[in-house]
Amino acid sequence: MRLNFILLVALVLSLSTLTAKAAEEPADGASLEDQLKALDVSNQAPSGISKEKFYSVQDRYLPLKHKHEFSVGLGNNLTGNSFLSTNQAEIGYRFHFSNRWDVGVSEAFVSNKFTESANQLQNTTGFIPDVPYARNRADLLATYNVFYGKFRLSSEKVYYFDQYVSVGPGLIQLNTGSVGAAVADLGLALWLGQWGSARLGLKDYYYNEPYRTTTQGSHNIHAHLDIGYLL
Repeated sequence: MRLNFILLVALVLSLSTLTAKAAEEPADGASLEDQLKALDVSNQAPSGISKEKFYSVQDRYLPLKHKHEFSVGLGNNLTGNSFLSTNQAEIGYRFHFSNRWDVGVSEAFVSNKFTESANQLQNTTGFIPDVPYARNRADLLATYNVFYGKFRLSSEKVYYFDQYVSVGPGLIQLNTGSVGAAVADLGLALWLGQWGSARLGLKDYYYNEPYRTTTQGSHNIHAHLDIGYLL
Protein backbone atom coordinates (compact mmCIF):
# COMPACT_ATOMS: atom_id res chain seq x y z
CA MET A 1 0.00 0.00 0.00
CA ARG A 2 2.85 2.35 0.84
CA LEU A 3 4.51 1.52 -2.49
CA ASN A 4 1.36 2.36 -4.43
CA PHE A 5 1.15 5.74 -2.71
CA ILE A 6 4.74 6.56 -3.61
CA LEU A 7 4.13 5.63 -7.28
CA LEU A 8 1.03 7.82 -7.37
CA VAL A 9 2.93 10.86 -6.02
CA ALA A 10 5.73 10.33 -8.57
CA LEU A 11 3.19 10.14 -11.38
CA VAL A 12 1.52 13.42 -10.33
CA LEU A 13 4.88 15.22 -10.14
CA SER A 14 5.84 13.99 -13.62
CA LEU A 15 2.57 15.20 -15.11
CA SER A 16 3.02 18.62 -13.48
CA THR A 17 6.51 18.97 -14.91
CA LEU A 18 5.38 18.06 -18.43
CA THR A 19 2.47 20.50 -18.26
CA ALA A 20 4.77 23.39 -17.21
CA LYS A 21 7.19 22.69 -20.06
CA ALA A 22 4.35 22.56 -22.59
CA ALA A 23 3.14 25.96 -21.41
CA GLU A 24 6.61 27.48 -21.75
CA GLU A 25 7.41 26.03 -25.19
CA PRO A 26 5.20 27.08 -28.15
CA ALA A 27 4.09 24.62 -30.75
CA ASP A 28 6.63 25.85 -33.33
CA GLY A 29 9.54 25.15 -30.99
CA ALA A 30 10.50 28.83 -30.30
CA SER A 31 11.19 29.75 -26.73
CA LEU A 32 9.25 32.43 -24.86
CA GLU A 33 12.36 34.65 -24.85
CA ASP A 34 12.59 34.41 -28.64
CA GLN A 35 8.93 35.32 -28.96
CA LEU A 36 9.42 38.44 -26.80
CA LYS A 37 12.39 39.52 -28.91
CA ALA A 38 10.32 39.09 -32.05
CA LEU A 39 7.67 41.40 -30.63
CA ASP A 40 10.20 44.14 -29.80
CA VAL A 41 10.14 46.13 -33.10
CA SER A 42 10.13 49.62 -31.61
CA ASN A 43 13.61 50.37 -32.98
CA GLN A 44 13.15 48.66 -36.31
CA ALA A 45 11.66 50.23 -39.47
CA PRO A 46 9.05 48.10 -41.20
CA SER A 47 10.39 46.04 -44.03
CA GLY A 48 10.41 47.83 -47.37
CA ILE A 49 10.26 51.39 -45.93
CA SER A 50 13.32 53.63 -46.43
CA LYS A 51 14.31 56.29 -43.91
CA GLU A 52 15.95 58.44 -46.66
CA LYS A 53 14.21 61.60 -47.95
CA PHE A 54 14.24 62.53 -51.62
CA TYR A 55 13.53 65.99 -53.06
CA SER A 56 12.87 67.09 -56.63
CA VAL A 57 13.60 70.78 -57.30
CA GLN A 58 13.20 72.75 -60.57
CA ASP A 59 14.42 76.31 -60.11
CA ARG A 60 13.15 77.56 -63.51
CA TYR A 61 10.20 76.79 -65.72
CA LEU A 62 12.43 77.30 -68.78
CA PRO A 63 16.15 76.43 -68.33
CA LEU A 64 18.27 78.73 -70.51
CA LYS A 65 21.72 77.13 -70.33
CA HIS A 66 23.25 76.61 -73.81
CA LYS A 67 20.15 77.84 -75.64
CA HIS A 68 20.15 80.03 -78.78
CA GLU A 69 17.71 82.91 -79.03
CA PHE A 70 16.81 84.64 -82.31
CA SER A 71 14.70 87.80 -82.20
CA VAL A 72 13.05 90.54 -84.25
CA GLY A 73 11.74 93.78 -82.81
CA LEU A 74 10.71 97.40 -83.10
CA GLY A 75 11.92 100.51 -81.28
CA ASN A 76 11.09 104.17 -80.94
CA ASN A 77 13.53 106.93 -79.96
CA LEU A 78 12.28 108.78 -76.85
CA THR A 79 15.06 111.36 -76.43
CA GLY A 80 16.29 112.19 -79.92
CA ASN A 81 16.53 115.55 -81.62
CA SER A 82 13.29 117.51 -81.49
CA PHE A 83 13.37 117.93 -85.27
CA LEU A 84 13.37 114.18 -85.94
CA SER A 85 11.05 111.27 -85.21
CA THR A 86 13.13 108.10 -85.21
CA ASN A 87 11.99 104.47 -85.32
CA GLN A 88 13.91 101.29 -85.94
CA ALA A 89 13.44 97.63 -86.84
CA GLU A 90 15.90 95.24 -85.21
CA ILE A 91 17.15 91.69 -85.61
CA GLY A 92 19.26 89.94 -82.99
CA TYR A 93 20.87 86.76 -81.75
CA ARG A 94 22.01 85.79 -78.27
CA PHE A 95 23.65 82.71 -76.74
CA HIS A 96 22.81 81.78 -73.15
CA PHE A 97 25.83 80.50 -71.23
CA SER A 98 23.68 79.89 -68.15
CA ASN A 99 20.37 80.92 -66.62
CA ARG A 100 22.04 84.19 -65.61
CA TRP A 101 24.47 85.17 -68.39
CA ASP A 102 24.24 85.56 -72.15
CA VAL A 103 25.96 87.47 -74.96
CA GLY A 104 24.10 88.86 -77.94
CA VAL A 105 24.54 90.86 -81.13
CA SER A 106 21.92 92.96 -82.89
CA GLU A 107 21.54 95.29 -85.83
CA ALA A 108 18.89 97.99 -86.21
CA PHE A 109 17.66 99.60 -89.42
CA VAL A 110 16.63 103.18 -88.66
CA SER A 111 13.97 105.35 -90.29
CA ASN A 112 13.72 109.11 -89.70
CA LYS A 113 11.21 111.77 -90.55
CA PHE A 114 10.87 115.43 -89.69
CA THR A 115 8.62 116.40 -86.81
CA GLU A 116 6.03 119.18 -86.86
CA SER A 117 8.66 121.52 -85.39
CA ALA A 118 10.96 120.91 -88.36
CA ASN A 119 8.13 121.44 -90.82
CA GLN A 120 7.21 124.73 -89.18
CA LEU A 121 10.82 125.91 -89.34
CA GLN A 122 10.98 125.08 -93.02
CA ASN A 123 7.68 126.81 -93.76
CA THR A 124 8.54 130.02 -91.87
CA THR A 125 12.23 130.43 -92.69
CA GLY A 126 12.78 128.21 -95.71
CA PHE A 127 15.58 126.36 -93.91
CA ILE A 128 15.74 122.59 -93.41
CA PRO A 129 17.16 121.62 -89.99
CA ASP A 130 20.76 120.51 -90.37
CA VAL A 131 20.92 117.67 -87.82
CA PRO A 132 22.84 114.39 -87.87
CA TYR A 133 20.69 111.26 -87.92
CA ALA A 134 21.30 107.51 -87.67
CA ARG A 135 20.86 105.09 -90.52
CA ASN A 136 21.98 101.86 -88.86
CA ARG A 137 22.92 100.74 -85.38
CA ALA A 138 24.77 97.63 -84.26
CA ASP A 139 25.79 96.45 -80.79
CA LEU A 140 27.42 93.61 -78.87
CA LEU A 141 25.96 93.23 -75.37
CA ALA A 142 26.62 91.06 -72.35
CA THR A 143 23.44 90.44 -70.34
CA TYR A 144 22.93 89.50 -66.71
CA ASN A 145 19.55 88.34 -65.42
CA VAL A 146 19.23 90.09 -62.06
CA PHE A 147 16.22 88.25 -60.68
CA TYR A 148 13.69 85.63 -61.81
CA GLY A 149 9.98 85.82 -61.02
CA LYS A 150 6.46 85.01 -62.10
CA PHE A 151 3.03 86.59 -62.20
CA ARG A 152 -0.54 85.51 -62.93
CA LEU A 153 -3.09 86.97 -65.30
CA SER A 154 -5.68 84.38 -64.24
CA SER A 155 -6.03 81.50 -61.80
CA GLU A 156 -4.91 79.07 -64.51
CA LYS A 157 -2.15 80.94 -66.36
CA VAL A 158 1.30 81.74 -64.95
CA TYR A 159 3.98 83.77 -66.75
CA TYR A 160 7.69 83.70 -65.90
CA PHE A 161 10.17 86.50 -66.48
CA ASP A 162 13.73 87.72 -65.89
CA GLN A 163 14.65 91.31 -65.09
CA TYR A 164 17.85 91.91 -67.06
CA VAL A 165 20.57 94.50 -67.57
CA SER A 166 22.88 94.60 -70.62
CA VAL A 167 25.99 96.63 -71.44
CA GLY A 168 28.47 96.70 -74.28
CA PRO A 169 29.90 98.60 -77.27
CA GLY A 170 27.98 99.77 -80.31
CA LEU A 171 28.55 101.25 -83.74
CA ILE A 172 26.29 103.93 -85.22
CA GLN A 173 26.17 104.67 -88.95
CA LEU A 174 25.16 108.35 -89.24
CA ASN A 175 24.48 110.37 -92.36
CA THR A 176 27.84 112.04 -91.65
CA GLY A 177 29.85 108.86 -90.97
CA SER A 178 30.34 106.13 -88.38
CA VAL A 179 30.82 106.70 -84.64
CA GLY A 180 31.35 104.40 -81.68
CA ALA A 181 28.81 104.22 -78.87
CA ALA A 182 28.35 102.92 -75.36
CA VAL A 183 25.13 100.91 -75.11
CA ALA A 184 23.04 99.89 -72.09
CA ASP A 185 19.74 98.04 -72.04
CA LEU A 186 17.38 97.52 -69.07
CA GLY A 187 14.11 95.61 -69.15
CA LEU A 188 12.09 92.43 -68.71
CA ALA A 189 12.33 89.18 -70.64
CA LEU A 190 8.97 87.40 -70.55
CA TRP A 191 9.20 83.67 -71.35
CA LEU A 192 6.49 82.37 -73.68
CA GLY A 193 6.12 78.72 -72.79
CA GLN A 194 9.11 76.56 -73.72
CA TRP A 195 9.76 78.12 -77.12
CA GLY A 196 10.02 81.90 -77.05
CA SER A 197 10.46 85.27 -75.39
CA ALA A 198 9.13 88.80 -75.42
CA ARG A 199 11.63 91.47 -74.33
CA LEU A 200 10.39 94.90 -73.29
CA GLY A 201 13.11 97.39 -72.42
CA LEU A 202 14.83 100.74 -72.69
CA LYS A 203 18.06 100.78 -74.71
CA ASP A 204 20.38 103.79 -74.51
CA TYR A 205 22.94 104.58 -77.23
CA TYR A 206 25.38 107.20 -75.96
CA TYR A 207 27.74 108.75 -78.53
CA ASN A 208 29.08 112.07 -79.76
CA GLU A 209 26.92 113.59 -82.46
CA PRO A 210 28.99 115.65 -84.91
CA TYR A 211 27.76 119.09 -85.88
CA ARG A 212 29.39 121.60 -88.27
CA THR A 213 31.56 123.27 -85.66
CA THR A 214 31.45 120.93 -82.66
CA THR A 215 30.42 117.55 -81.31
CA GLN A 216 27.91 116.94 -78.58
CA GLY A 217 27.37 113.89 -76.37
CA SER A 218 23.89 112.50 -76.89
CA HIS A 219 21.74 109.90 -75.15
CA ASN A 220 19.41 108.20 -77.61
CA ILE A 221 17.06 106.12 -75.45
CA HIS A 222 14.79 103.70 -77.29
CA ALA A 223 11.75 101.87 -75.99
CA HIS A 224 11.80 98.49 -77.72
CA LEU A 225 9.84 95.26 -77.96
CA ASP A 226 11.52 92.11 -79.31
CA ILE A 227 9.93 88.71 -79.95
CA GLY A 228 12.37 85.80 -79.77
CA TYR A 229 12.49 82.10 -80.63
CA LEU A 230 14.55 79.68 -78.51
CA LEU A 231 16.43 76.62 -79.74
